Amino acid sequence: MQKLKQKAIELIEQAEPNIPVIGMFATIGYPLFYVVWKDILPQPYESLEFRLLEAVISLPWLFYRFLPKKVKDYFPLYFLFSVPLLLPFFFFFMTFENAWSLTWALSTIGGLVLLIILVYDWRIICVMLVFSFFAAYGAVWALEGEVRFTYFRAEYIPTFFFALFGGLIINHRKQAAHKSKISLLRSLSGSIAHEMRNPLSSITNAIATVQASLPRKPDGEEEQERYDISHTSLTSIHHVIEESSFTLNRANKIIDSILTSMQGGEVATAGFIRNSSSLLMDTVVKSYPYSDTAERTLVTVTKKRDFDFLGDRDLFFYVLFNLMKNALYYKDKHGFSIEITTDGTDSENWIRVRDTGPGIPAGRKEKIFESFYTNKKGGFGLGLSFCRRVVESFGGTISCDSREGEWTEFTITLPKYDSKIVTEIKNRILRKKRVLIVDDQLGNRLIIAKFLSEMNCQFDQAENGNQALALISENRYDLIFMDFEMPFLNGDSVVKMIRSAQDIDPALALHYLQAPVVGVTALPEQEAGKRGKKSGMNEVLSKPVKRSDIKRIVEKYFFSEISSIRNTQEEVISGKRILLVDDNKTSRKFMSMVLNQYGCITEHALNGRDAIEMLEKESFDLVLMDIQMPVMDGIEAAKAIRGGKNFVRFTSFSRIPIIALTGNTDEKSVQDIRNAGMNYMLGKPVFKDELLSAIAVMLKHDTTEEKPMNKTKMTESGHEGPDFWSKLEIEKVLDPSTINGLREIGGDELLGSLFETYILDTDKLTGELNDACEKRDIEQVDYLTHTLKGSSGSVGANKMHVLCKYLNELARRGEWPEKAGWLDILKKVYADTVQDLQRYIRLEKT
Repeated sequence: MQKLKQKAIELIEQAEPNIPVIGMFATIGYPLFYVVWKDILPQPYESLEFRLLEAVISLPWLFYRFLPKKVKDYFPLYFLFSVPLLLPFFFFFMTFENAWSLTWALSTIGGLVLLIILVYDWRIICVMLVFSFFAAYGAVWALEGEVRFTYFRAEYIPTFFFALFGGLIINHRKQAAHKSKISLLRSLSGSIAHEMRNPLSSITNAIATVQASLPRKPDGEEEQERYDISHTSLTSIHHVIEESSFTLNRANKIIDSILTSMQGGEVATAGFIRNSSSLLMDTVVKSYPYSDTAERTLVTVTKKRDFDFLGDRDLFFYVLFNLMKNALYYKDKHGFSIEITTDGTDSENWIRVRDTGPGIPAGRKEKIFESFYTNKKGGFGLGLSFCRRVVESFGGTISCDSREGEWTEFTITLPKYDSKIVTEIKNRILRKKRVLIVDDQLGNRLIIAKFLSEMNCQFDQAENGNQALALISENRYDLIFMDFEMPFLNGDSVVKMIRSAQDIDPALALHYLQAPVVGVTALPEQEAGKRGKKSGMNEVLSKPVKRSDIKRIVEKYFFSEISSIRNTQEEVISGKRILLVDDNKTSRKFMSMVLNQYGCITEHALNGRDAIEMLEKESFDLVLMDIQMPVMDGIEAAKAIRGGKNFVRFTSFSRIPIIALTGNTDEKSVQDIRNAGMNYMLGKPVFKDELLSAIAVMLKHDTTEEKPMNKTKMTESGHEGPDFWSKLEIEKVLDPSTINGLREIGGDELLGSLFETYILDTDKLTGELNDACEKRDIEQVDYLTHTLKGSSGSVGANKMHVLCKYLNELARRGEWPEKAGWLDILKKVYADTVQDLQRYIRLEKT
């Protein structure tokens, strides 16, 4: 009886969503169809009493969700006995009474389909059908004294069995797929929990280290005292906390990667950088969460050769952690040890992890890399499968060799960093990168664009600072090349605005706090470096930009670990009043501690309704809003705040920054948060730096404008070297290497177009320069000579570039050239340049 009840419970679990629906169909349908078959489409036999009895039997089905718990406990058995009465018995009985009329033969097949949908077990279905068939046959014989087959046709038999077996097969496959999914989900959840033991163990060890560095916790009865902590202990605590943050970040990345892998996605390549095997091996062995010091002594590292490889550092840690964890499972075996070796040849590199555990049978060495294969009790077999995916994403392979009872050795083979395989991986990564080139000179933009296109990077171009800001405010760029001197808005002013998040969507603003910006300029190196650093540029390149410069920049900022730009957030957030809205006490406490440390004043609300009341009573600069809360959740609260109907005193409801805090970062949740009027979203767990950056971005509204150039006293005293003008005479008029580089980019047609544009612009600029000299306007001379310097260098007008560069350096110091007739010399050099450019074009055409 107990087994029968257990089976009935399993049937209920499967059929539960359909029980009330079928109950409603039976309770209403049985009496209703009496009218149909009695009056509208008359059949030989009908019975209102029988149909009403069936309707009464189905009432517990109809009210299943409302049954008292004690009654519901007996429903599985009731279900098991009522199903045959409601479906197969009823239809067989009516079919026999109507002498197998076509209507009831088809109705019986329909009832059979319903039975198969409701009861997934083919054995129970067959038992119910056989029982119902003979029970109905006996009931009709008892009532009528005979069972008639007047309208029976032989075609009914194959049709009935086709419906029966076809339905059973389809239902069985559906159930098998369902069970497979459930099993997969169980394995996945268990595997993730299993794999998270490493980072959780690290955090546990970190907490123990911090506790060891702190003074003993005072008893409640002791008087309050002041406790001192040594400089070494304080440094140690901060180091442990930083390591724990790295561990948590790594854990989040691994979880995301595993879930993506399970969903059939590829391993993310966004974190692929150049890594040193030697440094990583030291870090892995040092940071592995050993259960005790004895475990650490079991692991030795042998570095026969150091090498660099391309890959994600955190995922590489996961691979080695997993191999070490699997090996240490057998640490109690006598003589057990683990040896990790790095070595290689001129064509490839490898890492070997060898343990002296029980080994793996020969027939299982390949199976261990299959998903959910394991030979360990309580294991789920997810680790090695994912390890293989990770190593293959690096362009390498992982294999296993073993001698049963003696040892197991895993070999990770990785390609050379400069190999063709790695180059192909880097090219695939670069295709997803987006670069912005900002320069008012077309030639400069085209040169950088040419070099970037050779490296498969996508790029956009802007010819001034305003265009750049418009593009940046709408697009996510991974790298920006920024000219300094441009009309309307200088490049360093643009970078200041980017770094201060002015007029940029918050979702992009956080990205641009750290996005690499490389200055490109013809300014003197010292001045350019100082201005670039002050504005927030990562570094500065001198014009003309070379192919090797772009290759170095791409390698540095896309495939190397770079230190982040320090953004001073203390000034921005200090003294600001922030409302923390979260029903979780721990979250509120954590954020309060962090924000109070940086000078913020925090107040707490437990739900959205409390937050609205506090906003009306007190003034706040920003709201941190959890999404999942009782009484009123974050979405409802944000909509209510933006609507403003609840406020009389509070007038900043449409402007106050609101940052959402949520553990759901799927597309729908993000869209709901945007629609509610929130400014930005932080995914849980929230890390300190991320929290501070987000708040700072929201609170920043102004940027320091680039101050106009100070009026410098114009002097007639010059400091140019007396031999400059003599050296100028022997300078080449044109630079063939620059011109040939332009031809490579766009051919002769583009080259001719650039020369024509240069001549037209320079005619205009030299005229303006003549006017500026007559007016003694040194600032205008500075601007014009800088522009001429840049455009001349871009098209290969070497002599003009050298002369204008010299004149520009004088003008920037507020000095006029001592050389008499210098402007006439410039006009003569320009005339020679035009003549040679035109001759160059004619020669190339012939």
